Amino acid sequence: MFLFCVLAPAPVLAQTVELRSTDDFISVEGQIVGFNGSLLRVRTSVGVISVPASEVVCYGVECNKLVSSNTFGLTESAFQGIVSEPLPAAAPLPIAGTDALQIGFDSPILGTLYRTLAGAYAVASQTSNAVEYTPSGEISIQNSQTDQSAILLLAGSMESAGVTVQAVSLNGAAPGEYSMPSDWATGAQLTHQMLGLKAFSVIVAPNAGISEITLNDLAGIYAGEITNWSQIGGADVNILPLQMPNDSAVNKEVVRLVMEPSGKQIAGNILTMADEAGISAAISQFPGSVSIVGTANADDAFVVDVAGPCGIAVAPTPFNIVAGDYPLVRPIMARYAARPKTGLLTDLFDFASEDVAQRLFVSEGFIDFNAVQQDPAEKNARLSGLLAASLDDAQREAAAEMFQVLFSANRLSTTFTGGVASGPEGGWNRAVLIDLLDTLAAPSNAGREIIFVGFGESTAGSAAAIAASAAAAAALRATFQEVAADVIASGGNTVSSYGFGNVAPSTCIDGQVAGSEYTRVEVWIR
Repeated sequence: MFLFCVLAPAPVLAQTVELRSTDDFISVEGQIVGFNGSLLRVRTSVGVISVPASEVVCYGVECNKLVSSNTFGLTESAFQGIVSEPLPAAAPLPIAGTDALQIGFDSPILGTLYRTLAGAYAVASQTSNAVEYTPSGEISIQNSQTDQSAILLLAGSMESAGVTVQAVSLNGAAPGEYSMPSDWATGAQLTHQMLGLKAFSVIVAPNAGISEITLNDLAGIYAGEITNWSQIGGADVNILPLQMPNDSAVNKEVVRLVMEPSGKQIAGNILTMADEAGISAAISQFPGSVSIVGTANADDAFVVDVAGPCGIAVAPTPFNIVAGDYPLVRPIMARYAARPKTGLLTDLFDFASEDVAQRLFVSEGFIDFNAVQQDPAEKNARLSGLLAASLDDAQREAAAEMFQVLFSANRLSTTFTGGVASGPEGGWNRAVLIDLLDTLAAPSNAGREIIFVGFGESTAGSAAAIAASAAAAAALRATFQEVAADVIASGGNTVSSYGFGNVAPSTCIDGQVAGSEYTRVEVWIR
C-alpha cells in the first residue's frame, strides 16, 4: 500500500492567518487558538501544532483583529512582525513533468540493494505506472494519466549522481527540512527516502565482566584511552579491541557511529582481522577481547547492551532495532541532490517499505523493518518502573496517566521523530508510516485503538517537555487520520494521542535539528 502523494484539501478555517519565518523554514496556515507567552497553538488542516511566536511574521487581514480581541494575552510585540495583506498564493506544481537522473552508491552492496528494489518494483508493484527495467539497474517509469516520466541511469561518478544511496545517521546534526508531519507524509518535497536498515552489535569476551557498555566508553577503548575493563566497572583484565580492515564497510560505520560523535580516532595499534566470522570466533578465545560486527554475524552469547549519553542501555533485539531505540543502527536511504519534479521516484523508493521488498532485503543481510510488537514483559517492566521512579510534580501526574493509558495496550516498533525533522528523520518517518498502514490493514487489528504517544526533553523543564510531546503526538495523530482515513474506516479503528514528556524514555536518541524541542512518538495499540 503506497502512501497518498497529496493530502485531502484543507477545510476553510475561520480567521485564517499565515505564519512564516523570514528564512521561509516555518510556514503554517491556520487559526491561532492559544498562546502561552512563547508558543502559539495553531489549528491547521492536520491538527493543532505549536509555533514559536517570536520567530514568525503574521500575514493576513485577521492578524490585527486577533491581537486586539484575543483572550489569551497575545500582543503584536510577540511576533517578529505583522503584515495585514496575505502573501500571494504559491503557484501550484505542474501535473506533467520528467525526472532524468543518475544514481550512485556509497558502496557496492548498496548498488545490489537498489537493483533488487528496482527489479522487484518492475515485477510486483501494484500501480498504474508502466515500468521498464534493465539487468544493469537502469529503470524508466511512465504514467500516461499524468504525463509524468522518470528515468534513473547509473552514475559514472558520485559527483554526477542526482540520487545517492547511502547509509545515514539519525544522531548528530542536520538542518531541519520538515516543520510538521504533513510535510514528509505527502511526499511532495522529499530529500531522503529509506530503503533498508543495518545494525551493529558489540561482542565482548566472557571474562570482561560487563553486560553493557556506553558509546563513549567504546570510543575510549578504540582510541586507546581505556585499556583495562576495570576502568569501566568490569574485571581487572586488559582490553583487546579487534576490528575489521580500515576500508571495510563495517569499519567505516564504526567510525561514523562511535568515533566521530565523540571526536576521537581509532588508534593505530588495534588488531585487525579479515572478516566478521573470524572476529566472532576470536571473542570466545582471546581474553578481554571486544569488537563491533554486523548484528546478523554476532554470536548472541557474547553480545552486550549499548547505552547512549543518558545511560539507558538497550539490547540489539529486533524490536529495539526497528524502533530506533538501539543506538548502533544505520538506515540506508536514497538522498536527492535536488527534489524530484514528479512523484514517480517517490513511488519507487516507497516500495522499499513494502513486505515484498523487505523480504528480499533480509536475504541480503539487511534488517526487516516491518513493525513488530514489543515483548509484554519488557513493556510491563517499563511501566512498573514508574511506581518506584523519583519524579517531580508534573512528571508524577504524567506517570499516573501513562500507567493508566498504556497498561492494557501494546507497543509497536513504529516510532517517529516528532516536531521539526531533518531530511533523514523525515525519510525514516515516511517509511515507518507506510509500514504502519500495512500493519493496521491486517484483520487482526480491526477495531483496535491506535495510540500516538509522545516522549521528549525540554530545557524549560518537565511541564514544557510534556506539553511539547503532547503537541507532537497530536500533530502525528492528525496527519495519520488524513492519510489513513480508508484504513481507519475499513478497520473500525479509533485514534488517540498523549504526551508524557521526560517520563520513562526508552532510549537516548536525540534529534538532529539544533534548537528544536525534540520528541519521539511511539505507536501503541489496544
